[in-house]
Amino acid sequence: MRHALSKTLIGALCVISSIGIGSPTNAQQLPNGRMLSPSLYTTPVGNVPVNLAISPDGRYALCTCIGHESGLWCLRLSDGRIVSHLAFPNTSPHPSTYGLYYGLAIAPNNTLYLSEGCNSAIAEVKLKSDGSLSLVQTLAMPVKGDVPAGMALDRRGYLYVAVNMFWGQRDPRLMLNPGQLAIYNLQTHQWVSTTNLNAKLSNFPLAVAVTPQGDRVFVSSERDSAVYVFNASRPTHPTLQKKVITGDHPDALCLNRKATRCYVANAHSDTISVLDVASCRVLATISLRPESLRGLPGVTPTGLALSLDEKTLYATLADLDAVAVISTRTNRLLGLIPTGWYPTSLAVSPHGKSLFVANGMGNQAQNPNPLQIAGRPDADTYYILNLIHGSVQRIPIPKSLTTLTRTVLDKAHIPSKPPNGNPLAAIGLRAGKIKHVIYVIKENRTYDQVLGDLPNGNGDPNLCLFGTEITPNMHALAERFVLLDNFYCCGEVSGSGWTWSTQGMSNEYVQRNVPYTYSGRGRLYDYEGQNNGYLVGGHPALGPDGKPLPDLLFPKGANPIPDVAGIPTGRIWDRVRQAGLSYRNYGFFLSEGLNLPGFGQVLPDNYPDETGLQPPGHDLAGKTDDDFRRFDLDYPDSDAPEIWYERTHDPNCLYPERAYGKYAMPSRIAEWKREFHEMLAKDPSGNAVPALMTIRLMMDHTAGLRSGAHSPASDVADNDYAIGELVETISHSPIWKSSAIFVIEDDAQDGPDHVDAHRSPCLVISPWIKAHSEDHRFYNTDSVLRTVEHLLGLKPMSEYDALASPILDWDTAPNNDAPYTALLPPKRIIAEHNPSKSALKPGSALYRLVAEADHLDFSHADAAPVQRLNRMIWASIRGTNRPMPPPRYTLPLTIIWQQLGRDNTGL
Repeated sequence: MRHALSKTLIGALCVISSIGIGSPTNAQQLPNGRMLSPSLYTTPVGNVPVNLAISPDGRYALCTCIGHESGLWCLRLSDGRIVSHLAFPNTSPHPSTYGLYYGLAIAPNNTLYLSEGCNSAIAEVKLKSDGSLSLVQTLAMPVKGDVPAGMALDRRGYLYVAVNMFWGQRDPRLMLNPGQLAIYNLQTHQWVSTTNLNAKLSNFPLAVAVTPQGDRVFVSSERDSAVYVFNASRPTHPTLQKKVITGDHPDALCLNRKATRCYVANAHSDTISVLDVASCRVLATISLRPESLRGLPGVTPTGLALSLDEKTLYATLADLDAVAVISTRTNRLLGLIPTGWYPTSLAVSPHGKSLFVANGMGNQAQNPNPLQIAGRPDADTYYILNLIHGSVQRIPIPKSLTTLTRTVLDKAHIPSKPPNGNPLAAIGLRAGKIKHVIYVIKENRTYDQVLGDLPNGNGDPNLCLFGTEITPNMHALAERFVLLDNFYCCGEVSGSGWTWSTQGMSNEYVQRNVPYTYSGRGRLYDYEGQNNGYLVGGHPALGPDGKPLPDLLFPKGANPIPDVAGIPTGRIWDRVRQAGLSYRNYGFFLSEGLNLPGFGQVLPDNYPDETGLQPPGHDLAGKTDDDFRRFDLDYPDSDAPEIWYERTHDPNCLYPERAYGKYAMPSRIAEWKREFHEMLAKDPSGNAVPALMTIRLMMDHTAGLRSGAHSPASDVADNDYAIGELVETISHSPIWKSSAIFVIEDDAQDGPDHVDAHRSPCLVISPWIKAHSEDHRFYNTDSVLRTVEHLLGLKPMSEYDALASPILDWDTAPNNDAPYTALLPPKRIIAEHNPSKSALKPGSALYRLVAEADHLDFSHADAAPVQRLNRMIWASIRGTNRPMPPPRYTLPLTIIWQQLGRDNTGL
């Protein structure tokens, strides 16, 4: 049976009571829209803690972190002090350390085993009685390239390891390597077996649980929505007994002491499966979603722990910022306990009176805060993914859950009844008013970088890099329609930003792997429709030239697979399809293609990755315009380069790729305009224009100071003019009075901003927007998605967009309907190039930056280290003699304690 959160627990919403978890008076709003109260009894650790365990002697809590500040932390339970810390940086005096990944096991003799992920190794660490840590040795995986994840030990001295994937740089054969269970003999120091989970494709096994004698080994598979059960009574010859379908994305596993029950946390289904160990049957499924949001993901159980008497099961709920309390007798959810931001794992104290919770994103909301990291020599190395520190939090187990449950629901804005009503129904598609929505996503700018010079907004002109002269259209459109100066991207970087921007949330696979990937430790970019190099929408039999693709790597016409970075409800285009509406895609989720020596094109270029975007086509055929160029910094967004070249014949105006596609169009916006006019030719009334168009315009990403490339100012100006051309084209067409255009960044990418690194520009352009509006209310990525859903009558995709506040600056009639004329940037900006390295004085600051840029990868978004790119962009505008101000964040508590001279006695 499924048991949802009792309706009696979702009544009036109250504040936290007397157990010291937090104070509602200083609650902060997270970029994702939910509220967070700074919590007591917390200790900051590194970036993104994912594993937490209590030492066998009951004296210490051990926590592993996998982000930029990767390492193992040892905290003394008696007073909460950090006793020791063992770093696992990318560069280390010890040649075999290379960061940590998900996976921690502790032997009875206080020996720890930690996954080193893409280093294809396991670290063996000794925990001494005084809490100190020392690296004993590094165990190489059976095959170089195997990525270990979750681990478990049996009583016989065997270590069981989930092989999450096979790592190899940009090799699409990765997907053909299935996940494995590897077994290591601790007495003989040898790997004794490796066994496949599935003989066909990667399945991303994550967690492992094993009975004392190894007769049952449970391995969770995120992609397969299943737990694989092995019999390893003979460790040298384990046998796969059963594949148990549990729920979407099973992550954490937890066995009771007698090994009769195995509990499975299903992160996507927001459920816990109760397995009978003997029969491997699912005995019960416990729903963790609030009753009012039963059909939407957004709770995300990630970690499990049993109470000492095993009458209670605790589960971290990452997207609810809470711990679920569950009766193991009735398999019912009893209530919720608030935590810090994005809890990932937990453990019960040795005396059974407290919970220890690892919060993946800590206990600070990051905005607003006027402090800067002043005087730190490494200040310019800090950016959004390593300034958000995780924490370990002690929570006294409460006697009553009613008030705490209400607090959790209150801070998540979860109502007692299903949300209904549509404040925009009167002007939406069903009312016959706004029938066309254009959703534009750009790349990586903060509010202050672009609009910080607008006098009516909360901006800092000193941080404005791309002001009115470079972005005249962004400024003019913000001033004419609505100025939004309190808008935040939900994602920190493109990996998470694109999932938030297209599906309303970022799942636990993305939240775990983005910090790991972006810290330079490996894994492929899995977040825009490719998993391990495989197009999740399937591979076509023919390449872009119409010739058969080699079947060396993939079967011809290979089938779609579940997207491990997706959510069960799909993406915005799936909701459009479900509503029976029309859709056209320009640039979202397109493959970069791949050529292998001797085989030619093995992955198609510019081919849609996801099923919902397929098939591609020319001249309005299919879902995706095959002639709209994907992310490519050598091809312009706008017609400005071509316009200035035709006027002046200055070749500096042009980009290396002057044309693309069947019609050899000179820019992305030129190709979009070509199709748009084709739609109007097909039906002059505008009815052939789709209900939703998604458009990617990415040149504001810039190529930094890459030698001889267009300068950041030139790239941003090109991007800005494309926005102007888009609005000009729509505003001079028959659909202007029935259209709404939304322009956002996928993420703010940590550029300078005096409020927060998530704050970003957002434009809402429509004749229905009240002229010259100023709206200082909080909005975020999900607010835009919710507004689009309201206008088109779409169902929400997650709890986040379902509960987000829509943008509400609309009029009752299309009164702001004057046509718009795009503002062409000056020729000197469009023609501006970075200096070549040969023209600079060797050893100068600018020479070093250009030389650094020439070694960076700009072939796809975020391949270049973000903070280094931001430093280049700042220098290109402000010069090398004026240092870039550090981003303003809530300081990590470790730094505050250092400044104030205080001890860490939080636990």
